[in-house]
Amino acid sequence: MSRTATRPRRTPTPPAQPAEPAATAEPASGYAAAEELARRLLALACLPGPSAAPTAWPCDTGLLDWLRRMTYPALYTWAAEENLARRWIGGDVFGSRRLSRAPEFLAGTDVRRLAPHLVAPLLRRVSMTRPAPSAADLEPAALAADASRVSTFRRDGTARLWGQPEHTPPLPDTTTIPHVVHGIWLGRPLPESNGFWANYGAAADSYAGQVDFVLWTDVPRAHFDAARATPPAPTGQPDPLAPVRALLTWADTHGIHLVSVAELFHANAPMTLHSPYALELNRGLPQGFAAASDHLRVEVVHRFGGLYADGDLHFLPDAALLPDEPADSPAGQSAEGPPGGGYRLFRGRWHGQSEADGPARLPELFDRVAASTHGFTLHALTDEIVLNDVILAPAGHPALALWLEGARYNYLRDPRDLYAADTPQPAGSDVPAGSDPPPPSDSGAGSEPPVAGASGWRGEPASWTWAVTAMRTGRVHHWLLARLGIGAADLVKPAPAVRGHSELSWLPPVDGQPPVACPDPDPLPTLVACVDLLRWQHLSRSGDLCLTAVAPLVRGLPEPDTAWTALLLAFGHLSTDLGPVTSVTDRRRNQDRTLDTVVLPPEAEALLDRTATPATWFGSARSGDAGEAGPEATAGREYWFLGERTAPARLLPAAPQAAVGADEKLVNSRDRAHVFGI
Repeated sequence: MSRTATRPRRTPTPPAQPAEPAATAEPASGYAAAEELARRLLALACLPGPSAAPTAWPCDTGLLDWLRRMTYPALYTWAAEENLARRWIGGDVFGSRRLSRAPEFLAGTDVRRLAPHLVAPLLRRVSMTRPAPSAADLEPAALAADASRVSTFRRDGTARLWGQPEHTPPLPDTTTIPHVVHGIWLGRPLPESNGFWANYGAAADSYAGQVDFVLWTDVPRAHFDAARATPPAPTGQPDPLAPVRALLTWADTHGIHLVSVAELFHANAPMTLHSPYALELNRGLPQGFAAASDHLRVEVVHRFGGLYADGDLHFLPDAALLPDEPADSPAGQSAEGPPGGGYRLFRGRWHGQSEADGPARLPELFDRVAASTHGFTLHALTDEIVLNDVILAPAGHPALALWLEGARYNYLRDPRDLYAADTPQPAGSDVPAGSDPPPPSDSGAGSEPPVAGASGWRGEPASWTWAVTAMRTGRVHHWLLARLGIGAADLVKPAPAVRGHSELSWLPPVDGQPPVACPDPDPLPTLVACVDLLRWQHLSRSGDLCLTAVAPLVRGLPEPDTAWTALLLAFGHLSTDLGPVTSVTDRRRNQDRTLDTVVLPPEAEALLDRTATPATWFGSARSGDAGEAGPEATAGREYWFLGERTAPARLLPAAPQAAVGADEKLVNSRDRAHVFGI
């Protein structure tokens, strides 16, 4: 049984080919609408667009030298960064990754150099549970009057090297960690049905006055202000602000601070991983929000210090949990997966150490980590299994700086390389084992970065690990620990103060990803996100037109057929700086083995030549990878990788589009204001 679109596949016919008037009336109208939508897309774009090069680089020369030794020599040189960004991520043709300026109340505050005891006061005052503060409210003297608790530990001599060689950047004389717990929920307001709601609420109540709890969100401040300023809609009428009102009530009830990602990571203080973070958010899917969260959690702890913890983790003894929310243990999950089938979270059985000697409460956990050899910790389940659902460290820890670089350069690799290496690369390795040698760089500077998060899995692992999301973002800490020579047993275990549990809320149902409903009647913002995603996939997948990456977004639009046609009409013009399309990915095998197929309307299908035989494409063998396509390729005509089917094809040129003239500038400006909120 295969799961396909609701309409059976039809034989494509070129839109310009004559046919009976009655039969062509509706398609002609649809094609005209697609052409107009494509014109609007082109009017918004500016090829090749600003590069994705970072806007803030390390100022500490000792840290930068160490990062170069641990990654590759050309790290943070202008020529290499520009070349790598354009080659693997591409220009920002719509300006959708452009950062906004700092809000007025933060104009005089450098959030990157905040004293640890001022972190919690700052986050309290910028919380969207209250009106925006004034700049005077955030001055150091004002914040110091509301100083929070911290854990400190004096380090002398070799203790500053946190168990690393002498050339490693040392920790400060005093390791100081603010008593702050950071949580993240992206894509929409946190729903009451999620375990996060109960876990964080109960923990914030229990630790009131000892630990501050923060929820980082991408819901803008204007929505919270509107929810406070307007009454709920009458009973029976839709209330689009209802989820925001509920979130405000929850945060106020438990004293949780709601902090805007965009306000604290702005143009003057950006993330190291801003481009990857923005790309993942563009997916509009739980996998993308989870990947963006994987990046944001490291950025938040690196900048502010404290404890990041997934919302489904437990902070209190079992007796304090709700009756229907028992503590989770992976002990019952065998190598064959959970009894009910579907996704498997752990490989093998858990034989973890007893929690009897662990920190019983969060303040004790902060104290132990501050005084530990390495000065940071993650969630070690066993001697072999370490998760990134707990990160506890002081701000600016060198290990987190290296983590950020490992994650950043996972976006500068072919996705096949993420599964190509059996082990993380040793220090000083310029080119990952099993990777094709880098082609000559336009800049001539440096070599390719090492693979962060590489794994021996290839093809279709029998669990959630098949997802590229997990390899690009969720396993970088494995590479980090291997590079630093730190074993799981060396880390401070967070249990029982923080205990493992997972709702796997980022994974799609085993029968496939449902459409992403679009609340905006105008499809243009969704298509802008689709073009950004297709351009990124085109670069990272050797010229592939990855339709499966955008299918849930397009299917959620009111007129998906029109959107598909407009997307392909525009993409031919919006990819001229990337090279030709050489393949199409249009089928995805779900975890229950059903097949999800992208069925294009005839007008869009006519823009693809599926008989093309390009010399190289995503499924062809590469230098250093000879024979790897092997059984996954069928006579050079299709290639299955991580449950997705790719086949050779080329995108045919559409009819020339009229240039954007003076009479279209008004439409262009209105579209830009609508899409980007300017």
